[in-house]
Amino acid sequence: MIKKFIQNYLLAKLSNKNSLLIYDPNVFYKKLVLEMETEDIKVFDASKNVVKSREDALEYWVNEMPFSSNKKLIMYIPFSKKEEVDEITLDPFIIFSSGGDIFPDQAADNYKELCIAALPDKAEKIEEFFKQEDFPSFEAIDALKGGNEFPKLKSGLAAESDLEILMAILAPSSRQLDFLKKDKTWYKELIQFTKTVLEVNIQSKKLQELQDEMWLMVLFSEFVHDLPLELPKELKQVSLSSKKSESLIKKLCKQLRNRKDIEELYINQANRISEQLSLQNIFKKETRLGKINTFAFEDTSFYNEFKNYLIKGNTKEAIGIVNQSFESIWTSYDDTRRTSWLIAKKACEIIELITVMNIDFKNLKSLNEIVQWYASKGYLLDTLHRELDKNIAELIDVNKEVKEVHKYVVDAYLSYMEMVQKKFLSQIESESLQSLSMLRNINLFDEKVEPLIKSGKKTVYFLADALRYELAAQLEKRLGRAAFNVKLEQSLAYIPTVTKFAMAALMPDASKKLELKIKGKKLEPFLNGNLAETRDARIKYTQNILGDKASWAWEKDILSGKYVNTDVLFVTTTEIDQAGENAPDNAQLLIEQSLNKILKVSSKLRDAGYEEFVLAADHGFVLVDQYKPGNKSDKPLGDWFLTKSRCVAGKGASNENHLELNASDIGVNSEVNQFLFLKNYATYERGKQFFHEGLSLQEIITPCLTYSPQVTIKKEEVTVNLTYKGKTTGSITTRRPSIELATFSDVLFGKTIDVAIEAVANEKVVGIPAISEKVNATTGYIDLEPGEALKFTLAMDDDFEGEFIVYAKSPSTGLILSELKLETDYL
Repeated sequence: MIKKFIQNYLLAKLSNKNSLLIYDPNVFYKKLVLEMETEDIKVFDASKNVVKSREDALEYWVNEMPFSSNKKLIMYIPFSKKEEVDEITLDPFIIFSSGGDIFPDQAADNYKELCIAALPDKAEKIEEFFKQEDFPSFEAIDALKGGNEFPKLKSGLAAESDLEILMAILAPSSRQLDFLKKDKTWYKELIQFTKTVLEVNIQSKKLQELQDEMWLMVLFSEFVHDLPLELPKELKQVSLSSKKSESLIKKLCKQLRNRKDIEELYINQANRISEQLSLQNIFKKETRLGKINTFAFEDTSFYNEFKNYLIKGNTKEAIGIVNQSFESIWTSYDDTRRTSWLIAKKACEIIELITVMNIDFKNLKSLNEIVQWYASKGYLLDTLHRELDKNIAELIDVNKEVKEVHKYVVDAYLSYMEMVQKKFLSQIESESLQSLSMLRNINLFDEKVEPLIKSGKKTVYFLADALRYELAAQLEKRLGRAAFNVKLEQSLAYIPTVTKFAMAALMPDASKKLELKIKGKKLEPFLNGNLAETRDARIKYTQNILGDKASWAWEKDILSGKYVNTDVLFVTTTEIDQAGENAPDNAQLLIEQSLNKILKVSSKLRDAGYEEFVLAADHGFVLVDQYKPGNKSDKPLGDWFLTKSRCVAGKGASNENHLELNASDIGVNSEVNQFLFLKNYATYERGKQFFHEGLSLQEIITPCLTYSPQVTIKKEEVTVNLTYKGKTTGSITTRRPSIELATFSDVLFGKTIDVAIEAVANEKVVGIPAISEKVNATTGYIDLEPGEALKFTLAMDDDFEGEFIVYAKSPSTGLILSELKLETDYL
């Protein structure tokens, strides 16, 4: 029995992996391991010949495994596992751990712990055995159980342990169910079994009623054994297993929750029991219900406990609850709960990052150091804050607990960033923006684009409206994975960061030709003496300089093929700015689409022969969904020719809420000399959520991305496989099916790749990956390492039923990498 248990344990380790390395210096498991070879599992024995076994395994790894998602590799190694990093690199078999697992690798892999897990009720006797010898024989361990106990249950259910018997009763396979229905002699044994093992008397005789009774007893027992409170009197008479069977019950329940094929059964049974016993009502005032999430209603108490720890500053305990809850079946099954816990995780990350960054930021002494800090690490806080708000936007109904967590973290973020803002503005006052030693947008075309044109390179010049620096950092990674060589630099936006000014500053020779003049009581941009406030005006300006060697296009024109293929192509995108200005509540969701389009446009133009790409942004932005009292200011009195949400320009009075700079301070050629900028993140309009006309790191530090197609010497072949329960076809019985995704590569260590997943029916998307840690919060893609295998939850539209195809695609090209044909068969 113990031998079979260990084999099943090893197979479980291998189930979601490509390979398993088994280190066995005592040659204790050798026979057991060699017996595990099947048609799909190849076992290589290094005890015979180390060199040959490695060569044979490598041949199988490279030439057979990539072409079948079912193929697995086990490497038996009669040596001790290397522990030190230097030693691990010398291990000739370590390459097979890519996308695989190792045994032993954790405390549970110890032989004694395996024996206790197989026979938890014999733990005391097993401890005695191991005091006498390190490796008691399998026969000695099996003898503890007694070979003739419950023979009908064991033989009929093909179950050898107490755990396997209980699992077979609660969630029988089709063969086991057939036995339970046809053979009635097992019932007497089950009565004795429950008395002996659980100290429970079962009452029901009909199979379904018996199963329901057993489910209630098992789940309620786990709940009570984990409960740190005295059991309420209403529940004192409910059937409960003995305390001595606590370990067995917890292992059983954990296994029930971990089996994806019976997830729906567990959910239904747990909800039935919770409602039948009125558990939610009985425990509605309790905030601490133990550490195990047996029933759905407990999730709320865990979230409350997390929230209390977070707000009290006990981040370590808060993170512990988050990590535990991510493993909960309720988080996996319920989109709202999963998103709520993802918000919790982001909240912890933001608080931790603020703590770490606060130490670094206090040591910064100059304006240049502050900018470098932001471009190297400070922007990460903006990314987390944006992703947090995106998760909030994705929730249909935000409950009280999530609102409190969100408010607490956003308040912490804003307080910290306002401290950063105060120091940033103070350094601007003392040093001047002109002291910054960095690239400037007004010189960007001349320094980055013009040399490419002169060298005869077909060049794309992206003009991205409001592409914030932190978004460009995300885009840099995606472009790198789409076979581009990429470099990201910080560049100083043209100030004031008003779109018509800042876009004009990105034109050729702008440092000499751009000036701000008063026209009709408004301050307007002029290039070479001509008004340049519109895209059409800027097109005309570039035509006068570059002639017919240049053309302009919108992003959508490139994707539809309606553009002129010239030596220089100006591509404009305004989606982010339009989303922020017109639909700030949905801006977080639309940002993702904008980045995806830039990626697709770049790949399409690469295929069209373009050799160099330069992407610039006119300005960044600040996006908040919580208005902070005091961040609303009145415009000062004056004769203003520019009035925006965070700045004015002209002639007038100033006050303590403003930073006053002249034209030379901000490096502009202007008829107006006085510029006033609101301090902190204040605006002239109450409740403004999206803004960019002021002075802050988020608004004026913009990205300059330069990239070109990689010159590939040898094409790296990466195979992507989608499967459902190990097959490429099938029926789903839940709206949240678990899909397997695996990659194979012809090299052992390759680059991370992006995979876009869509479920499609009749050319309509009916399912996407559910929010999780495996899904990138900005792009919606799944990040995969070559050789990696993982599972993700597919969130199907609630109103869809029928046949559909799940596609795995390359985000940059739209190439289909794998597909999975499924249909719904909801219970």
